[in-house]
Amino acid sequence: MIRVGQVTGAYGLDGAVKVTPLTDFNDRFDSGACLLLNGAKHHVEWSRESHPGLVVKLRGIDNRTMADLFRGLYLEVPDEEMRTLEVGRFYHRQVVGLAAVTQSGDGLGVITEVLERPANDVWVSHDGSVEHLIPATKDAVLNVDLSAGRVVVADWLTRFEDAPDKG
Repeated sequence: MIRVGQVTGAYGLDGAVKVTPLTDFNDRFDSGACLLLNGAKHHVEWSRESHPGLVVKLRGIDNRTMADLFRGLYLEVPDEEMRTLEVGRFYHRQVVGLAAVTQSGDGLGVITEVLERPANDVWVSHDGSVEHLIPATKDAVLNVDLSAGRVVVADWLTRFEDAPDKG
C-alpha cells in the first residue's frame, strides 16, 4: 500500500476529516477517487484545501464521532496505483534499506525509517547503536543511487564542533 494522506481529526459534524497530504499528486483526493482507510474502500465525496492540509469527505463516514475514530490512520492506495515521481523524489519504501555513506566514504549504516516533518522528511540510519538523522534536503543528500543501494550525504552532517568553554 502507498500512503497518500494521514487523518489528523474530524472536521465539522457530517463526517469530514482533516488530512495531511503525503503525496505529490493532489488529484488523489478529487471527487470520486477511491482511497483505503483502515483497509476499507471509501470514495471521496468532496475535498477542499484547508490550512494546514485538506478537508476530505469520504462516503460512508457520516458523523463526527465516526470520523474521529480514524484520527492518526492513513489514507492509502494499492501498489498498482503507484505513479512515477519527478527526478529527485522517492517513495519511502525506496529509501528504507539503502546504505548511507558520507561523501568522504564513511559509513552511516542503513536507513531504517523515514520521519515525515513539516519542513522536510528526515531519514533515520542506524550504524549499530548509533542513530543518524539525515534531513532529506538537496544540500544534505547529494546522491541517491537506487541500483547501487546507497545514499551519499554531505560530510557536514557528521561534523561536530565543541561549544566554547564558558569557564
